[in-house]
Amino acid sequence: MKRFILLLVTLFAMTNVVAQLRPDMPIPADKEVRVGQLENGMTYYIRHNEKPKGQASFYIFHHVGAVQEEDSQQGLAHFLEHMAFNGTKNLPGKKMIEYLERNGVKFGADLNAYTSYDETCYNLDNVPTANPATIDTALLILHDWSQFISLEPQEINNERGVIMEELRTRDGAGWRAMVRRNAAVNRGSKYEHRNVIGYLDGLKSFDHKALYDFYKTWYRPEYQAIVIVGDIDVDRIENKIKTLMADIPVSPADAPQKEAYLVPENEEPIVSIFSDPEMTASVMQLFIKRPALPKQYNNLIISQMYDVLNSYTSAMANDRMNEIAMQPDAPFLSAGMDSGNILGVNPTQDLTMVAVQTRDGELLCGYKAILEEMEKMKRYGFTQSEFDRTKAEFLRQAEATYANRNDLTNGQYVQTYLANYKKNTAMADAETQYNLDKQYLEALTLDDVNAWVKQLLTPENQVITVEVPKKEGLTEPTEAELLAIRSEVMASDVEAYQDNTVSEPLIPADIKLKGSPVKKTAYNEDLGTTEWILKNGVKIIVKPTQLKADEVLLQVQADGGMSQLADTEVKEGEFLPVIAAQSGVGKFSAIELNKQLAGKKAGINLYVNNYSNGMSGYCSPKDIETMLQLLYQNFTSPRFSEEDFNTTMDSYKAYVQNLTSNPDYIMQIETIKTLYSDNPRQQPLTIEALESISFENLPKTFKTLYPGANSFTFTFVGNVDLETLKPLVEKYIGSIPTSKHVLKFTDDKLRTAKGKVVNDFRTPMLQPKVSEFLLFSSDADYTLRNKQTMLLLNMALNNRYLKSIREEKGGTYGVQVSYTLSYRPEKQALLQIQFDTNEEMADELVPIVFDEIEKIATEGPEAKDINDSREYLVKQFKNTLENNGTWFGLIDDYNRHKQNLLADYEKTLNSITYDEIRDLAKKLLDSGNVIQVTMRPEAQPEADE
Repeated sequence: MKRFILLLVTLFAMTNVVAQLRPDMPIPADKEVRVGQLENGMTYYIRHNEKPKGQASFYIFHHVGAVQEEDSQQGLAHFLEHMAFNGTKNLPGKKMIEYLERNGVKFGADLNAYTSYDETCYNLDNVPTANPATIDTALLILHDWSQFISLEPQEINNERGVIMEELRTRDGAGWRAMVRRNAAVNRGSKYEHRNVIGYLDGLKSFDHKALYDFYKTWYRPEYQAIVIVGDIDVDRIENKIKTLMADIPVSPADAPQKEAYLVPENEEPIVSIFSDPEMTASVMQLFIKRPALPKQYNNLIISQMYDVLNSYTSAMANDRMNEIAMQPDAPFLSAGMDSGNILGVNPTQDLTMVAVQTRDGELLCGYKAILEEMEKMKRYGFTQSEFDRTKAEFLRQAEATYANRNDLTNGQYVQTYLANYKKNTAMADAETQYNLDKQYLEALTLDDVNAWVKQLLTPENQVITVEVPKKEGLTEPTEAELLAIRSEVMASDVEAYQDNTVSEPLIPADIKLKGSPVKKTAYNEDLGTTEWILKNGVKIIVKPTQLKADEVLLQVQADGGMSQLADTEVKEGEFLPVIAAQSGVGKFSAIELNKQLAGKKAGINLYVNNYSNGMSGYCSPKDIETMLQLLYQNFTSPRFSEEDFNTTMDSYKAYVQNLTSNPDYIMQIETIKTLYSDNPRQQPLTIEALESISFENLPKTFKTLYPGANSFTFTFVGNVDLETLKPLVEKYIGSIPTSKHVLKFTDDKLRTAKGKVVNDFRTPMLQPKVSEFLLFSSDADYTLRNKQTMLLLNMALNNRYLKSIREEKGGTYGVQVSYTLSYRPEKQALLQIQFDTNEEMADELVPIVFDEIEKIATEGPEAKDINDSREYLVKQFKNTLENNGTWFGLIDDYNRHKQNLLADYEKTLNSITYDEIRDLAKKLLDSGNVIQVTMRPEAQPEADE
């Protein structure tokens, strides 16, 4: 409590410097959101929004979760979430899913839920609102989810297997470490003993009545909120809510009340050391606990100032740690700091976390280094130059948020209102929030931040967690060693951080840009694009949009990619973008470049695929010249630093060395080997592969893949003005040298294996499971019709496997079905099916995979599956058109394949016949090309308890 009072005093002192703002001043709510509470205690939020147009999101939030469970009930909150989709009072059985999918709302994508420690949330997203009956049914579903989930005994039994398989799929080293970490941070509270999903024994054996009792005990209207945002009539929705929810009774006076489970304070550090044979990294995390601001403070000025101070300190600390990690012989591979309710477990507790990852055997060294950095922050604070850069970044972010205020989606508003219900956080309108942000940021001083960091980094209430691989030759740190280093650093002398900067233009003043004028302009009516051809032959395509006010995207693309490289150079091409990002450009290292760009939104990244390569860029409209300067420099002045190269390669080697102890990675390696018959052009990431990358060859590899601007098409999409852009394109892109050598597609002879290929192997694993991978392939032309036929077959199979393998057999958490239609290096259709299961059922489920394809190949698909899929796909396609990034694919399909998706997508989709889908399924089976990879368990040494 003393710690909390001190925090409040510090905050009040700081917020008093903000002119005309009192720290206890409430932040006014946005008038566009309708908020109310029914007589039974249920809260509602309603807002009209047209992003996307003609659709709405419907949520019901239950402010209860796993922490309400008794020890004998563990996993029931999550189990109940699953049961919400297996029948309710007004929509028994699967009628809810059937109705929604008939109206374009897809289970899994639009219809979903999640469960956490203190909350459970069910959602209907992207619900079409043209038909009032659809809106009314969505409201009826929320009503039933409140109090009227059926919980039929047979449905409960059917779902047991699904959830046990979900646990089996989830239970890897990362999850086990997370459970151990959360327990340590919440030691002494009920949260220590909860993992949300429960345990196999309990899931197998709990009584049906226990689930019913848990539901009726805790899922009550005073703990529930309905949030509806979208293209709806707010008055009508409010009246419907008041009428529909009226039959939900007020809870009895003696109903149990939620408790706040506080975590006890600790003077001496709590230490948790966890080793696991499947762990792939050595990680240390230091948590410093403190009470969260009470709910009544969260809609006041003081709460937002609290968030700003936390964000400032974390941003500056992370910049320092990134700088250290990129130095030769750095004591850690990566490190970072964050503050707030960062684990998302206990709402009564905030944390400051400092995490460090090191090479195996070097964790104590990294731990000491990170403690020394914390001491520097506490004793000397941050520098004025660090503060100024961070302030510029935060002001830019505030400006961007305000600029995009009219582009907020339904989902973004929903999250704001859910946070208000959970935590009482502010939900100000965009202009109010922008003005507040500017006042906070302008008033905040370096002294404020340096005073705050002393409050965050205190010696009491610390928790140290260590997570390391359990393997021969690696000794895990001991508690005594960790505490001794902590004492040593606290008593040692540390030197203040020195902030080194480079203040030069991105393009040196002595470089004269010759430029190249636009010689030809054309307008594409179908796409709304303008095409410029420069005098030097370079092609520019511009698609102006108003989809997001503060966004311009750039795609620079050429045919070529790794097909231009010899077998021995493929890994160099694959890693070229990584090395470039870590090396910087021109005279600037990556760290120096990051400092130089403070306050600007602009960036360029390289990419290299098998058959294409180029660059991608992003910027704010006002920073478009900066992005083009970076583009010019990336083409003409790539920075190859052997020091940065060695640091990057060492980091990746440390990352890779433990991957082969992870069953999922072993499955990935075996799948790649089986698919490509151990082809040297498609190899998994190994130490040997990394050692084959030559620094001396990188300039040659770069020149091969980026010979000149005339190999590439430069496409801009976003809030861009043609008249502003044109002279900048002529100046910067027009100055990038061209080359006689023009990139083009080269057939590298890389093919997936043909015929029937089976790889059935065993590997050690702690949580026994079987992973199945199947790939069917046949020749197919790359047409819009074939793409959509493949997509409809894919969705039909998804529905069938959901019923037969998940629901009827209870054999898996989910079957993932995906497809690819490729046009290079060969024209073919690929159908991929993956799932995890238990060893007892694996050989029973694989035949079902084949049977379902065979049924479609002989009888055709079910009409309902195809009609429902069409509804969903048309809606989804229209939604994707609201994203700037979607347009790159549309433009490429139009220019490369003469496919006009804007005109033909819906028309073609609706014209595809059941016979075409049947024939495609038959063709895939008749081809005889089936690759099956099966990973089965071997016994594995236990992880630490």
